Amino acid sequence: NMANNSYRMMTTGDFTKRLIVWGELRGDNVVEGNNLGGDIKNIMEANLLPQNGYNDWSIFYKIINNCNIVLKYAPQVLDEDPDFTEGDLDVIRGEMLAIRALCHFYLVRTFRDIPMALVPAVNDADLPEYKQVHPIEALKLILADIERAEAPGMIMESGSFPKDKDDSNYGRITRNAVLALKADV
Repeated sequence: NMANNSYRMMTTGDFTKRLIVWGELRGDNVVEGNNLGGDIKNIMEANLLPQNGYNDWSIFYKIINNCNIVLKYAPQVLDEDPDFTEGDLDVIRGEMLAIRALCHFYLVRTFRDIPMALVPAVNDADLPEYKQVHPIEALKLILADIERAEAPGMIMESGSFPKDKDDSNYGRITRNAVLALKADV
């Protein structure tokens, strides 16, 4: 389903490499090795050219857009699927708000002034205009998503997801993850 697609995109190399480079590489947790070269070496030497591959933030906006699509269209599933409840919808909303907040947070702390994508881009003919915002405004919007996600019934408690045979509930956003994100923001 569409919600799981956000999680799938978060497991790609494009996303996870940027999490490490935009996060850990900038701190003291990563040291330069002997075979370091290219884009990583340029970042470590504060040589941040536009053509550096790590300046591509498209995977983050793909995930954000997927979350926005789910947030907009998931309520329609209530009318079509009798097994899909308001409680299911709330949990999916909470997860998508938290993932969207996480992606925006990585973007704002890496690039500072970022476009805030809060509505979906569904087709090329009707693309929304995402305005670039000051980082303080971005953080306020990120916190608003987090506060909506942490509201009662909107996010599962850690360890409370049903145990499926296919393990599809492992690694999902939980209340503890939302609280950790809130602390970082």
